Amino acid sequence: MTPGWPGHDEVVLTAPDGGRLCNSLACARAGRAAEVVVTYGVLNDPGAIYQACGGLWRESWYKPVPMCCGCWDSSRQVAVKFRPGLVVIDATGTPTAAKPSGGRA
Repeated sequence: MTPGWPGHDEVVLTAPDGGRLCNSLACARAGRAAEVVVTYGVLNDPGAIYQACGGLWRESWYKPVPMCCGCWDSSRQVAVKFRPGLVVIDATGTPTAAKPSGGRA
């Protein structure tokens, strides 16, 4: 299954290719493998996309980011705090990848 691009306040999770390391520098140095690839949609208020302020992780929108489950869980918690309507689309094919701490988002 090939998921579409994430929409506004959406995140798409896909399975990593074999051997990819987590995007975190500390995790990569430790040799920690990516367990999920996270692709963020636009995490900003509608109409504010081109404003200088606002938006969460603008540099990561639509760019697949490999993460270990710990890093994904940490980033998910921050995203939900600032984007309470966040929707996580789990296209990994594994039931636990999107829910390292037991939640939808």
